Amino acid sequence: MTVQKDNIYEFGFGRSDNVSKQTNLLDEAVFSFLYGGLFRVLKSLSLSSILDLEIVFRLYVNFYKGLSFYDIQYFTQAPERTLWRRLKYLEEKDVIKKSKNQKDKRTIRFLLSKNSYETLSSSIPKEDLAITISKIAMSYADKLWMFNVRDPNKVRKTLLNLARSSVSLNEGNYLCQFAFGLSYYYGGNFDLSLNHSYNSIKINKKFAHGRRLFGSSLYQIDDKKRATKEMEKALDLYEDSYGKWRTYFELWRFSFLDDEHEKAKNYAEKLVKLQPEYPQSYIGYLASNKKGTNTKQMKAKLIELVPNFAPAMIRNFHSWIRDDQANKIIERLKIHVS
Repeated sequence: MTVQKDNIYEFGFGRSDNVSKQTNLLDEAVFSFLYGGLFRVLKSLSLSSILDLEIVFRLYVNFYKGLSFYDIQYFTQAPERTLWRRLKYLEEKDVIKKSKNQKDKRTIRFLLSKNSYETLSSSIPKEDLAITISKIAMSYADKLWMFNVRDPNKVRKTLLNLARSSVSLNEGNYLCQFAFGLSYYYGGNFDLSLNHSYNSIKINKKFAHGRRLFGSSLYQIDDKKRATKEMEKALDLYEDSYGKWRTYFELWRFSFLDDEHEKAKNYAEKLVKLQPEYPQSYIGYLASNKKGTNTKQMKAKLIELVPNFAPAMIRNFHSWIRDDQANKIIERLKIHVS
């Protein structure tokens, strides 16, 4: 399945490239590792163990297991000479140390020093680290849309822990507030989701994701008229097809649950057109239409994307849908998928 994500999900620190002459050299060494590629590796690792700030640092440096000089080239994707200079500098600053009693003399193995956590903590701006953690949290939220998570409850718990950490580090950042609101939304706490999504758009009025979450939260507490207005504002703010698709999905949900059948059908057609590689597009189409030639094709595509799909999965993976809402969608899907 092709997964599209916009820039908000890109990993890396939110720090500007404009570096002051007053910048500490240790900051530059640490950031050179990050920009060299270490954080990109987080995309391919199992991140379910990231529950606090310390573990983020462990993954970021990844020296606890011992990382050879040759291994580091894979992580940083940089010339050996530059790598060696970075390693020597970090060793001089007592961030890393050479491992003793190594049998293979061809490989120099490094470990974190006792003072590494304190040194790294003080060298990386907390505000920037918070932004990165919030983006990782958003990535967890996005996983719940893919219908391939074995333990959705575990993902939601990790999402909440990460989002809480990001807000504690940088309360005034709109991404951190959004991530925290998102974690509450997926946990079914719509009042707190409403609060933090409002904080995010209060800080950044043109933040489309925050506006969309605010509208979704309003609908969940039955403020339907205002929810639709906020969703339309979000739609105007989005420039990318993925963001528009997520917004149209919510507008489809509003219309479908309010028995506005024609509107729901129109939105469902937009979903399939905008994102033909997402199962939610076909869920919306099937739920909005009776059996026919087109629905057979849509069902086939849905089963292709999610081979084990069953209507009841809506409740497990879309935990933010209230039981009464989930039941309505499930009953309509049963017409097509038994």
